[in-house]
Amino acid sequence: MSNSLKDQLLALGLAPKNSKAEPQKPQTPQKPKMLKPKPVQTDQHSKEITLDQAYRIRIREERLQQERATEQKREQERRRRQVNQQIQTLISEYAIRDPAAENKRNFLYKGRIRSVLATPKQINEINSGALGIVYLSGNYHLLPADKIDEIRQFAPDHIPDLHGAVSAAEDDHPVPDDLIW
Repeated sequence: MSNSLKDQLLALGLAPKNSKAEPQKPQTPQKPKMLKPKPVQTDQHSKEITLDQAYRIRIREERLQQERATEQKREQERRRRQVNQQIQTLISEYAIRDPAAENKRNFLYKGRIRSVLATPKQINEINSGALGIVYLSGNYHLLPADKIDEIRQFAPDHIPDLHGAVSAAEDDHPVPDDLIW
């Protein structure tokens, strides 16, 4: 047993072969080296695009879509202003306003019940179709039927339906004429 522990470790390959013991430096954590991207070799025959090119294309497409949406919104706003101006000129010329109007004529417009003030004579004319109602900027105006038809040609969404909805269920159970609410 003349073999020392050192000799045994050397035989097993677990100990260093040089006998000089070098003092080991404390290991400091090394920063990971930043890998520089290698220049991409593109063949002229290759149709593949790089990630950078795809990103640029996507940004350009998004910008173009945004510009188109903005332009479309401006065009809609311009058309809306033009329609409102046309309606305003007709209202200023042909609107029927009676300061003595105190009765409400209710109607359904855009899913809500709205009302306009009118005299009893005007209410009868509205019901018969001689007068109509037009909406502009939060107000309802009475106009002659021919002007309402003119507005209906270029802006049908500004004219409320005054006839009301007719339901098939009402035919089965008609409301008696003598019923007083």
